[in-house]
Amino acid sequence: MENPKKQQIKEVVITFILIIILTTIGFFLLKNHAEKEGRELMSSMDKASKIQTHEGMNNCVGRSEKEVESLVILNNIIQNHKEQHETTFLKLYTYQFVSMKLFLIFSILSALTIFVITHSGWKNTTNYVKALFLFFTAISSLFGLSLSSFDQKVGIHRNGKAFINYDNLQKQLVNYCATGANIEGDSISFVKLHAGIMKKTTELHDFYLDFDKTELNMKDALDLNKSNE
Repeated sequence: MENPKKQQIKEVVITFILIIILTTIGFFLLKNHAEKEGRELMSSMDKASKIQTHEGMNNCVGRSEKEVESLVILNNIIQNHKEQHETTFLKLYTYQFVSMKLFLIFSILSALTIFVITHSGWKNTTNYVKALFLFFTAISSLFGLSLSSFDQKVGIHRNGKAFINYDNLQKQLVNYCATGANIEGDSISFVKLHAGIMKKTTELHDFYLDFDKTELNMKDALDLNKSNE
């Protein structure tokens, strides 16, 4: 007959393996759902971007060939910046969606094991339940810390806003190409418009991936450990 302690360890290991497998499957299912949802959210904007990029610079009014070429280059630069922020936006949106769902699931599971432990008492609780409690708490903490450390809400907002700002610059180019005027309908020279949009592009250009420094400040954590010693 197998040793009860070994049997219990075996059960714990099998349970952990099953949980990891189910978590992995759940992760990819949630990831695919979030990616699909994000693409649907951006689909209309992507269609408008394609029109602005491929058709917006055709037959510019009263512009020389050299000026049209410069406008097309500037438009393509803006489009590339837009795509960078769209990609970052979608990745952060997907990661936040998955992290929040898994954090919620494991927090609930952790709370259930706490209920069992408080009802039975720590000494009377089986090692199996204790192991599950520690595992669920660790996983929920991991997803919770990742949500706070990466400042995903801020990153999503900033990349979404940057995408809109670049899109508005594209609209100015398309409007100028079609009318020879700025967005307000006032006449403007090619040099002034080009320089103004390039200046705004330079101001907007950044890599919007935020971290919460207080969550990642290892120096303070090490200093605290030293002081405790």
